[in-house]
Amino acid sequence: MDSKREVVKLQKNVSKWLKQRIVNPTLIRNFRDRPPGLFEAYLAGEDEISLLGSRARKIYFRHLVHYEHAVLNEGSNGYTDLALAVRHAEAYIHFETAFAEFNGGGSVLQNEAVLYFSLAVIAGWKDAASRIGQALIRGLDTSLLDLRHTDRHRAGEIYRHFWFILRLYAQAGGPKFDTSLYSYPPDMSPYATVLDDWLTTDPGKVHDWVCAMADFHAQEARNTAHDEIDEFDAEDVMLFPYEILCWLRLREWAGLENPKRFDHPLMQQPLAQLPAPVPLDVPATPLLDQVIVRFRQEFPDSFIGWVPAQ
Repeated sequence: MDSKREVVKLQKNVSKWLKQRIVNPTLIRNFRDRPPGLFEAYLAGEDEISLLGSRARKIYFRHLVHYEHAVLNEGSNGYTDLALAVRHAEAYIHFETAFAEFNGGGSVLQNEAVLYFSLAVIAGWKDAASRIGQALIRGLDTSLLDLRHTDRHRAGEIYRHFWFILRLYAQAGGPKFDTSLYSYPPDMSPYATVLDDWLTTDPGKVHDWVCAMADFHAQEARNTAHDEIDEFDAEDVMLFPYEILCWLRLREWAGLENPKRFDHPLMQQPLAQLPAPVPLDVPATPLLDQVIVRFRQEFPDSFIGWVPAQ
C-alpha cells in the first residue's frame, strides 16, 4: 500500500463528506434539531426512557462531525465541539450501561465504545475516561458488549483495536480482566508489540510503533468489500487515528515523552494532533443534566461520578 497516496485520498473523501454532512437538511433536523426536543419530551413524560441513549448518541455524533470539520476544513481547533461530543458520548455509555445492568437491554458497538473512551482520554478528562473504561470492562459480561465465549458468535474477534485500548486502560490502572474468558482476536498485530512495552522510554520504538499502527489504520479504512468488516471504514474515523492518540495521551499521563513528529502521512494531517492544553473545559449541558437527574430517579446507581459543569 502506498501510504501517502492512500492518506491523500482519504483526506479528500473525508473532507468532502464532512462538508456535505454539516449542511444536509435531513441530517441537521435529525441530529441537531430533534434530539433536544426529545429530551424535553422525556422530561415532560412524553418520550420513552429506553431511547435516551439514542438521543445522546445523535447529539454526540453531530458534535464529533463539527469538530472534525473545524479541524480538517476550517483550520480551527474545534475544542468546544470535541468537549460536547465527549460529554454526550459518556452520557450514552451511562444510559446503555444502566439498561444493560438493570434490565439486560442496553448495548453499544465495540468500535464505538472504545472511540468514546479514547475521546475522553484525548480531551484530557481522566475522570470521564475512568468512568467510561470501568463501564466497558463491566460490559464485557453484560449485554452492553456481551463478549464472553459463546457458541452464538465470535464477535470479539472482529476489532483488534478494541482490545488494544481496553488492555491499555487496564495496564494504565483500570480494572484487570482475563482475555481468555472472551472472544478474542487470534492475531493482535500491530498492537501486541505495543502492549508488551507501552511505557517504553525509547523514542525510536514509539515512533516505529506509531507508524506501524498508522499503516494498519489506513489499510483498515479502505472500505474494501461489503462482506468484510474493516476496523476504521466509517468516514468519521477513517482519518482520525484515535487509538494512536489515546496511547500517546496515556503515555503523557504516565509522565513519558513522545516524539514530536511521526513520518507516517496519517500522522501528519490535522486530525492526528493531540489537543493542547488539556484538560479541555467541561461544557455546560443543562438540558442533559436535567435528563440525568430524572433518569437517576429510576436508575439511582447510574451516572456515578457525573458532575454538571460549574
